[in-house]
Amino acid sequence: MYDQAFFDQDLNRRGTACEKWDGLEARLGREMNPMWVADMDFPCPEEVTRALVRRAAHPAYGYTEVTAQSTRAMLDFMRRRHGLDLSPQEQIMLPCVISGLRAAVLALTEPGDAVIVQPPVYGPFYRSVEENGRRVAACPLRRLEGGRYEMDLASVEAACKAGARLMMLCSPHNPVGRCWTEEELRALMALLARYEVALVSDEIHEDFVFAPAAFVPALRLAAGQTVLSLTSASKTFNLAGLQQAALMCRDQKLLERLRANLNAAGVVQGNIFGMTASEAAYRDGDAWLDGLLAYVRQGAELLRQELCLRLPLAVMSPLEATYLAWVDLRAYGLNCEALLERCRAQGVEFTPGTFFGKADGEGFLRVNLACPHRRVRLAAQQLERAIKAS
Repeated sequence: MYDQAFFDQDLNRRGTACEKWDGLEARLGREMNPMWVADMDFPCPEEVTRALVRRAAHPAYGYTEVTAQSTRAMLDFMRRRHGLDLSPQEQIMLPCVISGLRAAVLALTEPGDAVIVQPPVYGPFYRSVEENGRRVAACPLRRLEGGRYEMDLASVEAACKAGARLMMLCSPHNPVGRCWTEEELRALMALLARYEVALVSDEIHEDFVFAPAAFVPALRLAAGQTVLSLTSASKTFNLAGLQQAALMCRDQKLLERLRANLNAAGVVQGNIFGMTASEAAYRDGDAWLDGLLAYVRQGAELLRQELCLRLPLAVMSPLEATYLAWVDLRAYGLNCEALLERCRAQGVEFTPGTFFGKADGEGFLRVNLACPHRRVRLAAQQLERAIKAS
């Protein structure tokens, strides 16, 4: 049912108040091939659509309580897909993962404290720190030959010694496509424990991991140290517009502090359609997800082949996880501003590398692979024309 033909089908998203399509075209004033923001151009699982239609058929949409069955569906999914055992009391529902990042900063640090991030990394990491009056302690990833990245633990330790109180981990990593190994995570967490530095792990891409890589939840390794993890069905099942996520932690006192902070800020969970869709996805979405993973993996290989053919100096980082390709185009001598200008002239939009870090992302583009393969091929053709334009 959820085979290549399912994901190959065209899904017209124009006219749906869609940021990826409608918002972009309103901003630029023309039709585009949108390979930028990280949502998918695939139909959601039919099980999700049916659940939403059933709930919408009841003509009252009042205040919503989190149900035990919705929480259980999420926790069963975590156990089934990732071997993570949690109780209902060890999680809080949130509107989105970014609200969880901000809540963690407020609960675990004081104004002026340093928070460790690992550029190039998802832009809201920086804003979650700086807009709450804290300082970013940048510990850039090391880029190896062939485009693979690894952590620089010496840099992380230096930041810990300098007084950092919290680290934000992107696991799996957006945009470089790394799935951190158990060995890497254990080394990092042992280092943080020595300096009593808390960890918040953004694990929203945990379901997009390609064998032989295997996702390792941070909470599965935590032993007596302060660790929070964040996730959502929104990325996995393309439900971002329905606004529901989860913060997970084994420390009950910390969870109570987080709840108090969230309540004080008016951040409360209770979107009936978000809860309905997430429950259905977690309970019934495995077959759709398995089909999606196979399709995205094919799309990544297609992009790699097209780049080798058309732009042989481009370097695409190995994709261990996520549906986002990280492409180094520095050999062509163009910065991100010039790359975007040229790409837009050819009718294609990518996310500029500088969104993930001004220094560490310059000359890079992030490519969204969660679309029909024909558009991946088209994007490679458009990128070639953009770079070779005189």
